[in-house]
Amino acid sequence: MLIYLVLLAEARVSEVALSSVSGASRPSPDPRESSRLPGLTTQPVIDQPQEPRKSIITIPRARKLGNVELTVEEIDELYLIYILHYHPYLPFLDSATSLHEYYESCELLFWSVIAVAARRLQSHPTLLAKLARSVTDLLWKTLRSIPYSLRVVQSLVIICTWPFPTSSSTADPTYMLAGMMVQMGTQMGLHRALNAEDFVKVPLHLSVYEYSEWVKTWEACNIVAQSLSHSVSVGCGLPATIQMHDWSLTVAPESMSSPHDISLRWHLRIEQFRYRVSQALTSNALDPAGFMSARERLSLYKLLNASLVDLEREAINMTRNNGFAPSQDSQLLDANDSAAVTRYYLAAARLHLHSFYLFDDSSVDGYADRIIVLYHTAYSLIEQCLEMDNQEIGLFHYCPFFCYQVFVSAAFIILKVMMNGYFEKLLDVEAGKRLLDAAISSLRKMSVANNDLPGRLSDVIGFFCSLPDPRVISGESIDDLRLRVRNRLSMSIVYDSLWEWRKHFQSDGDGHNEGSEETQDKLMTVGRKLHSFPTNAERTAAI
Repeated sequence: MLIYLVLLAEARVSEVALSSVSGASRPSPDPRESSRLPGLTTQPVIDQPQEPRKSIITIPRARKLGNVELTVEEIDELYLIYILHYHPYLPFLDSATSLHEYYESCELLFWSVIAVAARRLQSHPTLLAKLARSVTDLLWKTLRSIPYSLRVVQSLVIICTWPFPTSSSTADPTYMLAGMMVQMGTQMGLHRALNAEDFVKVPLHLSVYEYSEWVKTWEACNIVAQSLSHSVSVGCGLPATIQMHDWSLTVAPESMSSPHDISLRWHLRIEQFRYRVSQALTSNALDPAGFMSARERLSLYKLLNASLVDLEREAINMTRNNGFAPSQDSQLLDANDSAAVTRYYLAAARLHLHSFYLFDDSSVDGYADRIIVLYHTAYSLIEQCLEMDNQEIGLFHYCPFFCYQVFVSAAFIILKVMMNGYFEKLLDVEAGKRLLDAAISSLRKMSVANNDLPGRLSDVIGFFCSLPDPRVISGESIDDLRLRVRNRLSMSIVYDSLWEWRKHFQSDGDGHNEGSEETQDKLMTVGRKLHSFPTNAERTAAI
């Protein structure tokens, strides 16, 4: 922290060279050009020779967007919050570059960082709500302006990783924005940074720093796109928006030597493994959901579990050989955070693989054993999250949205397996109930706004925990555990449970449509009355 503050102080009084390709200030556009409709002119406005990059003096100053105005001190405070608490989860930005410099190159990137840092700002509790509309308007305005820059892609990475709170997953544009993020990066040539000139019409020569920045941004794009696919989206449980076998992602620049650089590279490798799991298990064109046959899946389970063990072993060796060992030295806190985050992502990858056991038929050899393994995988992940939250990294307050989704999936796995009549006899149900209580409290802690998804999903889990008949969600026999929702990858467990939640009230025969606001309000109200945890405001939209 001291090092960062010193760098920040020096940045206010020294001359700073903007080193990003997108960082150079552009001349004011010709009003006549901005008034032209796209496609009505072929004048090569962007094809002029690239001007030499200039060294400029970045003077910190107050900034305003909509009805939000921040002083220099507030900006510096928010940036420090971002670097200390959010940056370790996806360390692709250069923390040595001041936020004032980022503003000069991209206003959207500046306000995206501010919005993320404002999520837990107790001194200004209304700032996030004010920024939500203004930053979103700025986002759509920026996306209408072509061509795009590296900084715009970086802005989308941040917005997709920590999206604004919403009460409805169907109204969340994050998955769409992730697709745009990847397409922009590809169009710019981020996936071929060594040959960046092939994607422009003017001479372009990247410095070592610029090349490293391009590579890290492209890695972050792939991480976010893949995480969203297998986590909310994996909230959505939708296919990945990019092919993860891009060969350029397998070669790390020599400049990547810091703990954060190595952590980013490991996160990418873990997401590539998750992509491999999904592709291997759901690539059967003859099956409506794409699943391989039972015999093939059993062989793939062994192969993929062995690959995961090798990946975990390599990560442990990396931790020992690259100075990631725990330390109380303030200069090594980044390394400690990076190691903890890497361990969490490995646990999430294991849960992703084992979640596919729920799609097996109960008659397949070893089914019960695999479900028990899945239960303990989910149990261990929640315990690991609780431990991380008690450390300086503070998981539940600052984690990316896809980390929340993995946590939700683990909680529903514990709930569904533990409540099943067959597996109840094989598990420590009381310990499972205590863990679910802790998970519900943790989801409330993740909530950043009234009536957002983490808070509402905690109400759903609390509702099932409080029912007089625990068999409602998973049935009495081992056959009842099989999922009905089968097209949402490892997140199918969440959507299957939500269908059971709605069906429970639909059977009351009150004549209301299950998707109506009145019925949804009833679902949430009853769930809150049954479970003794603090409540959120009334539900305003369907999950």
